[in-house]
Amino acid sequence: MPTPSFAPSATPGSAYLAPGRAGSDAVRQILRQQAGVDLGNTIIADGSGLSRHNLIAPATMMQVLQYIAQHDTELNFISMLPLAGHDGSLQYRAGLHQAGVDGKVSAKTGSLQGVYNLAGFITTASGQKMAFVQYLSGYAVEPADQRNRRIPLVRFESPLV
Repeated sequence: MPTPSFAPSATPGSAYLAPGRAGSDAVRQILRQQAGVDLGNTIIADGSGLSRHNLIAPATMMQVLQYIAQHDTELNFISMLPLAGHDGSLQYRAGLHQAGVDGKVSAKTGSLQGVYNLAGFITTASGQKMAFVQYLSGYAVEPADQRNRRIPLVRFESPLV
């Protein structure tokens, strides 16, 4: 699956991640050594996360998110993600709005033709941040049906609650 871009080139309090091979090597090293993530068959072609050649399994992405949740006091990463109903790519995300999670989901989207991903955190009623990963692949819509292309995505996102 193409990855949501979770590694911007420079984030507050982090080192600059170079594009290309140097960036991908840095990301792999951080995930293995600092986060203890089993990368398995993961392919990280570009450290920025923007390459269509980046491939990461949902279970591996979940390991990354769980590490972030456990260490967010030091990382301050979750607050940098778009917040459902408020900003960025989640401001008008219909599936999240209809699910009633505006202000409760901080996540990153990722999409390519036929692929729609959403990975991040939902705040539970008790205030706990819970990680989630949704990957939808092989989603093709006929050109005549473009107006309704979001309907299945809304159904896909609604079970988050």
